[in-house]
Amino acid sequence: MGYTAIAVALGVLAGLAAGGRPGDAAGATLRLWPALVVGAAAQWVPEVLDVPERAAFAAVAVSYLALAAFAVANVRLVGMPVVLVGLALNIVVILPNGGMPVGAEAIGRVGLVGPDEVAAVDFGSKRHLERDDDVLTVLGDIVPVAPLREVISFGDLVLAAGVMDVVFRLLRPTRRRRPPARPHGEEVVSVEARLAGSVRPPVDEVIDLAGEERRLLTTPGS
Repeated sequence: MGYTAIAVALGVLAGLAAGGRPGDAAGATLRLWPALVVGAAAQWVPEVLDVPERAAFAAVAVSYLALAAFAVANVRLVGMPVVLVGLALNIVVILPNGGMPVGAEAIGRVGLVGPDEVAAVDFGSKRHLERDDDVLTVLGDIVPVAPLREVISFGDLVLAAGVMDVVFRLLRPTRRRRPPARPHGEEVVSVEARLAGSVRPPVDEVIDLAGEERRLLTTPGS
């Protein structure tokens, strides 16, 4: 999950550079935020606790589903739809394969082990070396990231981009909208009204008042 931490850090730096403040993000309303807590915590269960393989897979599945529910609930936020796409790309490969398949060639490219030692690598309970019966392996961990010495998936790349954008948008200060410009004629009338103390009635009202006055003058008994 190192790429996620880097995405968050880059989003924070970009937001602060744009003039944002942590208080701006604190004022944002996040819906279904407990799902985010559950999803993040479930990611670490297989890493911290010595649990059976099935329990570890269940924790990973719960984690991704909870994170997806959080993304759906907050899809109105800019960048959150990208997060949802990244999560979906990982879910569709993890669930049918019982974990994330890892490409042997990608492992060799990051220099973790030699080509002959890939089969002996312990990938933990969340991932496994790509098998012949795995499906959608193109969405598995096949992207080598040498600086991080990690192998990630295309879903991870999309997810990282979305997380960075969400954090940046939350920190970026909201620009105040300028009041709409008044038409030239309205501005002239308002200036005249301020100078004269009132706005003259329209022409048709003047005509109606004159006609009413003539009617009163010609009415018998008036």
